[in-house]
Amino acid sequence: MLTLDLPRGVRVEIRPVNTAVMAAAEAGSARRLGAVRAAEADLDPDMARGMAFAFLVKALARHAVTAWEGVGDAAGKPLPLSPEAVERLMDIDEMAAAFWDRAIGPVAAVALEGNG
Repeated sequence: MLTLDLPRGVRVEIRPVNTAVMAAAEAGSARRLGAVRAAEADLDPDMARGMAFAFLVKALARHAVTAWEGVGDAAGKPLPLSPEAVERLMDIDEMAAAFWDRAIGPVAAVALEGNG
């Protein structure tokens, strides 16, 4: 397991991002975007790309995050980990960007070295 430090004092523990985890995230993201495109035939292409990335980050977090700390409700009470709560956390742009960079960064570095 890996621990990632995110903004605002949030820490998440994730399983390593391997082929299976990434493939599951990509499949979930594609399914969700397909549903949106089916409902909105005139979906702006830029918005579709943005949604695809947002769905991918959320799906990756759902499949990878196994524990967290520093996540609470408006009163500061710790929130239990759940797939829905992980997605809400990833709705915060700075959290999603930091999660993506820190979760995918090591995978990208290995691929760039030719070891991926």
